[in-house]
Amino acid sequence: MVALACAPGAGISDPCKAVYYLGANGKRYVFPNQKTYATWYSDFSQVKTVSSTALSAYMIGGNVTYRPGVKLVKIQTDPKVYAVGKNGALRWVATEALATQLYGTSWARQVEDIPVAFFINYTIGSDIAVSTDFSIADAQLGSANINADKSL
Repeated sequence: MVALACAPGAGISDPCKAVYYLGANGKRYVFPNQKTYATWYSDFSQVKTVSSTALSAYMIGGNVTYRPGVKLVKIQTDPKVYAVGKNGALRWVATEALATQLYGTSWARQVEDIPVAFFINYTIGSDIAVSTDFSIADAQLGSANINADKSL
């Protein structure tokens, strides 16, 4: 096993420039795309580049999902708009009026498509039928980092 200078919770990258999250459980979690990464971090300043040999010492634990409460999402093959809950639980926002209550009048600009190939990383949670069914602040606080979001 290779000893690394990276602590759990660090972003790590290989020479090919894929970016991973090093979980508290010693596994690496893949950021499937830059949009997902941007819901967790504003830049790449905390990412450490490691050799492919060092990177291979960490088993892949899964993919990172959008940070809860930051964006609304939809799947390309489904017209429903979802809020993201803990550990990638997609919660259908039942009406436009409700989306406006939760995310403001510009809610539609906050919707991002999740490619179908990454849908497997998410689960379907309970619907949001009234504004008290979902709190953006609570969703973000409950997932302050990826370790908390994935309960690592």
